[in-house]
Amino acid sequence: MSTTIERLLIVQDRDRKLAQLLREKADIPARIQHIEARLSAHQESLHGAQEEVKKNTAGMKLIEGEIEARKQKIAKFREQQFQIKSNVEYKALEHEIAVVEKDIRRLEDDELALMEGSDKIKSMIGDREGDLKQEQKRVTEDQQVLKKRLEQIEAEIHDLQVDRDALAKDCESSGLKLYDRIMQKTADYAVVRVENGACGGCHMKLTPQLVHDTRKGLTLTQCNYCSRILYWQP
Repeated sequence: MSTTIERLLIVQDRDRKLAQLLREKADIPARIQHIEARLSAHQESLHGAQEEVKKNTAGMKLIEGEIEARKQKIAKFREQQFQIKSNVEYKALEHEIAVVEKDIRRLEDDELALMEGSDKIKSMIGDREGDLKQEQKRVTEDQQVLKKRLEQIEAEIHDLQVDRDALAKDCESSGLKLYDRIMQKTADYAVVRVENGACGGCHMKLTPQLVHDTRKGLTLTQCNYCSRILYWQP
């Protein structure tokens, strides 16, 4: 294997590590967003329960007002009964009173249902408040971990880039330019091994002459199909 190939392989190793770190760095904002979405879901769940309690409370107050209005209506009917002398009119008022009392019982049942529902939701709110507190702690911890990892990545990228630049200076200029052009195009490997007479990048079968030239290593040889730089390793 030629010295040029050996140096390009080392540069390629650094470039691949850099690419991996850059991908991880680019992924961190999405991971942070996912963490924040978890917390938001807990907050929305708690808020929804709290709003339901408010809704039930407002509903109970409305029902209480309607019940009071009907009780006043019954009181007026009772007063009217003292003033009338007709038995028919008296019984008619009794019927009206019975209808209103039935309506009151229905309203009281509705109020009781809302009250029981509120009690269940209040108990649920307590659980959700506990879950939210725990989730806030986990989110803070996860954010700190990602922040620390981001700092590590940036430091590793800096060190790798410095190392890569130093290694690149030792590479033959034309070979490095060819390597950079291929790497920019393929974004994975620019220098690949010949494997069983095929290109280690695109896996297409190479001509015997190209394999021969690669084995000799006198010049940089490229795959006829993908243009990657080839090297021979027994």
